[in-house]
Amino acid sequence: MKVIDSFRIVWRNLWRMKLRTALTSVGVMIGTAAIVAMMALSLGLKESAVKSLENFGNLTEMDVEPLRWYEENGEWIDVPEDKVKKLNMQAVQELKKIPGIQAVMPIKELREQAKLKVGRREGYVQLIGVDVNESAAYRKNDIEKGSYLTGAPQEIVVAFDVSRELRDVEKEKREERRRKAGAGRHEMSQMPPPDIGGGEALAFNLVDRAGTLILSREYRIDDEPKYEKKELRVKVVGQLKKSEERNSSAAVYVPINVVKELNEWVTRSRGDEVEEGASRRSRDKAKKDTFEFDRITVKVESREKVEGVVKALKEKGFEVWSPARELETINNFFFVIQMVLGGIAAISLLVATIGIVNTMIMSILERTKEIGIMKVIGATVLNIRWLFLMESGFIGLIGGLAGLGMAWGAVELVNYFGASGGLLDSLNMGYGGGGDPDAEPTKLAVIPSWLALFAIGFSFIIGVLAGIFPAIRASRLSALQAIRSE
Repeated sequence: MKVIDSFRIVWRNLWRMKLRTALTSVGVMIGTAAIVAMMALSLGLKESAVKSLENFGNLTEMDVEPLRWYEENGEWIDVPEDKVKKLNMQAVQELKKIPGIQAVMPIKELREQAKLKVGRREGYVQLIGVDVNESAAYRKNDIEKGSYLTGAPQEIVVAFDVSRELRDVEKEKREERRRKAGAGRHEMSQMPPPDIGGGEALAFNLVDRAGTLILSREYRIDDEPKYEKKELRVKVVGQLKKSEERNSSAAVYVPINVVKELNEWVTRSRGDEVEEGASRRSRDKAKKDTFEFDRITVKVESREKVEGVVKALKEKGFEVWSPARELETINNFFFVIQMVLGGIAAISLLVATIGIVNTMIMSILERTKEIGIMKVIGATVLNIRWLFLMESGFIGLIGGLAGLGMAWGAVELVNYFGASGGLLDSLNMGYGGGGDPDAEPTKLAVIPSWLALFAIGFSFIIGVLAGIFPAIRASRLSALQAIRSE
């Protein structure tokens, strides 16, 4: 028997008893719709929770530090000092070998505040040293204006909010003098507060402008405090995109060697500056051999790989500081929810399976003579089983397609009423876009393509499994007895 002939026979039989086929498919439809809708709801809530978590930081970026203690049997155990990881170049190379890590950026911060002066504007900034070669792949895509660092010591890249932090001090002083001189209250009420900087500060462009980094240090001579100032001429070559991380809003990025030298200058006393050349070279070599970063930031290739990377980092003796630490808890929680909801919905699919078995057994009883004729004209046992398996499989497939459509309609209704009723906002999950107006709106329930394909394939398999017993029973009928039956 040709495959195309068998499909024609199956379709003819299903159409001949179309009412029974439709009623049997309803059970599969309800079961499939229940499973898909429940899974879609749990997936949508999980996605909303993860997007809401991203408001506290990018989940694919995490700060890595040495693991100094860990929990075992409910107790916190300190890691021996000689076992604590060092954040040096060896650690950077070790992190780069971990599967899933896209880029590694070692960071060294200036121990003192620095002042950035560009034109008449100035303000305190957080000076962060980065390894230009290691961080190029990490930060190039974050550049909004200009370009990234090339390694030249006079180049700097500023964070998005740095221009807002810089203030025109001379202008503020003039306004203060005018106020004290008795300037009109109405005129002053129209002036923006000095701390805000007004609309001019918001539009202030720093890129391609020259500036000065100003540092100061205190030292003592004969127990008398002395102060010294150091100025470093720089050029702003780039500006980063806006970030939700407030701790880096006033950051200025420079090559790591610059921060290393400035840290040495800040911490060095006046007596250190008059040391002999040989002693200084020995000290510099020792510092180079023991140089460590303050922290190392890594970027993961995708959010799906975050859990694996976090686990690998902990196994290698590192601690992770990122909202991604909560991702595993969220995934485990919603996995349990999916299993519970899916299990409840699967009960209706079990009832539908029993209905398919009953329908196919009734079909055998009605078509006993037809089965006997087919065997007499040469149909094999395999042909008979194939026909009944395909009939039951198609009943499941019809129900699965109808159930998927029913679930899709239910999901659209849930999303509509959830959005119009403000349900996402009340659950504190309505901010998954992270402030991006172009971001896709958060939904209460989603049906990914893999879930739709799974529902269709699973319903077909359920139908085939339900038809195994009736197919075997039909193939075992005696041809003569089947022909003689009424």
